[in-house]
Amino acid sequence: MIRKVKRTLSVWVLAAGSLAGLAQTAEGPRLPRGIVPAAPVYSSDGTVAVFAPAHQAGYRMPVLTFVTQFSAELQRVLRLKLGSQLAPLEVAIGGQSDGDTRVLTVRLRDTDGVVRERIELPDPEAADLERFRRAICVALLRGWMVEAGGTEATMQNLPAWLIDGLLRYIDRERRQMDIDRTLLLWSRACLPPAATLIEMDSHAATREPAVAAVLASWMMERRDGASHLERVLRAVATGTPWSVGQVARLLSGDEDPLAFDEHVDRKLLAESRVVARPGLTTAGIVRRFRAHLLLYPAFYDKSLGDTHPWCTFQQAVARSKDPEVRAAAAAQSLRMKIAAVGRDGMLLAVSDAYGAFLNALARGAEQGELTRLLLEADGMRGTLERRVAGGGALQRDAGGAVQGETGAQRK
Repeated sequence: MIRKVKRTLSVWVLAAGSLAGLAQTAEGPRLPRGIVPAAPVYSSDGTVAVFAPAHQAGYRMPVLTFVTQFSAELQRVLRLKLGSQLAPLEVAIGGQSDGDTRVLTVRLRDTDGVVRERIELPDPEAADLERFRRAICVALLRGWMVEAGGTEATMQNLPAWLIDGLLRYIDRERRQMDIDRTLLLWSRACLPPAATLIEMDSHAATREPAVAAVLASWMMERRDGASHLERVLRAVATGTPWSVGQVARLLSGDEDPLAFDEHVDRKLLAESRVVARPGLTTAGIVRRFRAHLLLYPAFYDKSLGDTHPWCTFQQAVARSKDPEVRAAAAAQSLRMKIAAVGRDGMLLAVSDAYGAFLNALARGAEQGELTRLLLEADGMRGTLERRVAGGGALQRDAGGAVQGETGAQRK
């Protein structure tokens, strides 16, 4: 039976929930009349307890292990001390075997005033694992807020998208995909103004889990020894509701909407250079790499025949004797290398090929040599783009070899 539980825990799926808990008075797990309870099991620090009826007793330790391991993972990523003696977490395993996937949450208050966070799994075989993870996260954060001085009279809610974003941010395998998706939306002007993006009921962050994950990653940044998340949790615990101004000030140091917009644009530009998984190249990374295939010579659009401030590499070959074009090529060679840092070997090779072309252009090589180098680099890039088409990715293995990986395989 224990082995069966462990298999089930590995395949349940995530669903959203609410941070707010329901206050009521109750004692012990709610079991049908006549069912004998098994002795509860506790975590080593006493902050987590698992209850079950006698005929479901085999589920207690696997569930406790799952809760404590997930708690440790949350604690490591969020860098918060989770688990509270003032608001302990209880998991009540039900006696059903009818396929009930619900994960029920409730806040209990004993007759002596002790508050406990309760999660109930009516059918432990069918319970939704991701809802369970979310409920654990919410309960542990509420416990932290109690430790920080929060009471039922003062504790405010956090945005649902922030909880979901934190849970998604924990999954390192999704981070590059989330960055790619967010940058794609930003580059196509599909994101609202920054102040709207971080509202309590932000539609963009709710509709787009990737955006929520990126915003949550910003909340994890630390300043003066504490993360933005920790400061927000402490504020909402002691009666200060979530506000756009407060979060904008934490993230950027300025509540002015225009200044905050500029800060978010700079943050998103910086995200394009983030190496979430070393050695990984995705279609989004290649798409952003293509943005470096233009030169911006000084004063280029001031002449009668120039209608824009940039020129393609092919146009640069034709104007290879222009000192401004050559200076722009020298500067672009360095940016090209930076764009490929931390990616797989194939993108690094493409970057080197374009770097060779740009260096030759900068030193004044003949047009024949420049054309040959550019055609070689373009051909390598075409091969790379075909390999990552359709959402695929390239990943270096431990030995440095490049492996293809499809979007379906990553899922």
